[in-house]
Amino acid sequence: MATRKQARQKSLLQILALLIAVVIVIVTAVLMQNWWNDRPGPQPEEVSITATVGEESVEILPYLVCEPGTDCPEGEVPNLSVGEDDTLVLQIPEEIHDHDWQILKIYDDPAVNDQQYHGSFDTTEVEIAGSVDPIEEGDPRPRLVVVEISSVMIGINDDGEENPYATIWSLNTI
Repeated sequence: MATRKQARQKSLLQILALLIAVVIVIVTAVLMQNWWNDRPGPQPEEVSITATVGEESVEILPYLVCEPGTDCPEGEVPNLSVGEDDTLVLQIPEEIHDHDWQILKIYDDPAVNDQQYHGSFDTTEVEIAGSVDPIEEGDPRPRLVVVEISSVMIGINDDGEENPYATIWSLNTI
């Protein structure tokens, strides 16, 4: 049978083991959180927006990505058919919606074109009608032609330094 001294030693060893385990868990959690916060995000040219009309969906990569004051090579603009009565739904990823961004809606009647500014964490999804009411009664309904989303993003340049990049995603809807 164990003596009182042996029982006390056993209890102290158990408490010490528990304290060591708690310290290890806390240190691991802090290190993981620091690693998670410091990991590099995607480069601006890798961030995509999902556009959906009904069952059809397309991933939109940036049309233009460049440092301010430099020439921008143009990329390809994807097409997604949006009917007059359809609604285009854009899923905006956190890499865009975690800071200010804007959306430009271009219709076949320039009088109804629209531009909206969004603040950080303002929205993660945008719904756009395939056509809008005309300015003057009796005119045909203006149809959506192009949607552009623009944002300034931070990316790593060729020298390994962080720089701002003007980034534009574009989608043809006809």
